[in-house]
Amino acid sequence: MKKLICFLTLSAPVFGQLITPSWRGDESTSHAEWDVFTEAKLAPNFPDVAIDEDATLTCRTSSAFLTSGRNIYSFQAPISMQLDDTTGLLVRNIFLQIGSLGSEVDTAGIQLIVEDDIGDISVISPTQYFVGSQEELNGENGGLGTIYGIQWDLRERPFTGKYTILFEAASSSLSLDRVSLDLSENYLEVTKPRPLSIQITGEEVTVSWLGGRRLQSSQSLVDGWVDVLVA
Repeated sequence: MKKLICFLTLSAPVFGQLITPSWRGDESTSHAEWDVFTEAKLAPNFPDVAIDEDATLTCRTSSAFLTSGRNIYSFQAPISMQLDDTTGLLVRNIFLQIGSLGSEVDTAGIQLIVEDDIGDISVISPTQYFVGSQEELNGENGGLGTIYGIQWDLRERPFTGKYTILFEAASSSLSLDRVSLDLSENYLEVTKPRPLSIQITGEEVTVSWLGGRRLQSSQSLVDGWVDVLVA
């Protein structure tokens, strides 16, 4: 009798884990990432996970403060963030990830601002955005833990030099947890993570499952499902 074994792998992140683009680390790419913030408002935060000396992230909301977990938060007003950077790449691809707790990010208001050599300014909306992962938060404040993926296809409008990205909360009580920025000279679309996929190769079954920090495994795919803890 053949025994069916189910191997569970993560092809998409659960909350707290960011997507790693396939091009990261290749030639003509750059990566910056913020996890622990040091400045609550009106002063720049520098990347602390993936270092880029030219990239800064500043909160423009005067009521913002740092939480005990070193997130940027305001219960009085929606926080407004400004990411500034200077790059030597001829950028055709930007992939921004925002990890937040509590209320939502105003995805419709996200803007890329680029100034050319003669001083003309272009304001460019993202080509696509998606929710990479989301789960309900426990505790008295509730809300959601969400990772947003935002991408710009700039093949028809490549640029180099200085640029700015603006984003803000849709309402008060958003806690900014993490931000990641990837640039490249070649455009490759980031695929939205799939909630569930099953791949069968011979006697091996691979199940990929995303959602609510819950992974389950079974040896029959019919019953006997048990939870697998995710750190």
